[in-house]
Amino acid sequence: MVDSTIYYREGDVSMSKGTFLLGAAIGGAAAYVAAYLFAPKSGEEYQRELKEKTEMMKETSTDYLSIAKERGGDFKAIATDAAIGLKTDIQLVSKQLAEQIKMDSQILKSDLKDVKDGVPGSKENLKANLNDAVKEATYTAGSLKDQVSQTASEAKDISLAVVDEAKMEMDEAKAVNHPVNNF
Repeated sequence: MVDSTIYYREGDVSMSKGTFLLGAAIGGAAAYVAAYLFAPKSGEEYQRELKEKTEMMKETSTDYLSIAKERGGDFKAIATDAAIGLKTDIQLVSKQLAEQIKMDSQILKSDLKDVKDGVPGSKENLKANLNDAVKEATYTAGSLKDQVSQTASEAKDISLAVVDEAKMEMDEAKAVNHPVNNF
C-alpha cells in the first residue's frame, strides 16, 4: 500500500488525507454560510425581482410598440393628405395652364393669320402676345412649384411634430414602467 501521510517540512507536522478533507469540508461550509449571510438577496428574492423587471420591460416594449404603430398611422395619414393636396394642386394648375394655352393659342392663331395677310404691325403684335403667353405659363409653373413646396413644408412640419410627440410618449412610458437599469 501507498503511504497516505503528507509530510510538511515545518516541524515535521503530518496531516492525513482525512484531516485535509475535513478541513476542506469545514472551509466550504464556512464559505457557504458567509455567502448566505452576506449575499444581498436570496434566490427567491432575486428571481422575484428579475420577474418584476422582466414584466416592466415587457410593458415598456408593448407601450413602445403601441406608440410606433400609432405614429406610423399618423405618418401614413400625413403622407396621404400631402399626396392628395399635391394631386389637387397639380390638377388645378394643369387645368389653369390648359385654359391659358387654349386662349393663348387662339390669340396667336389670329396673330399668325394677320401676319399671313400682311396686316401692318401684326409681327410685333404676335411677338408681344407670344412673350405674354410664355410669361403666363412661367408664372403658372412657378405658382405650382410654390404650392408643392408649401405642401411639402407643411407635411414636414407636421411630421416633426409627430416625432416630438412620439418621443414624449416614449419618455412617459419609460417613466411609468421604470425600465430596468441594472440587475
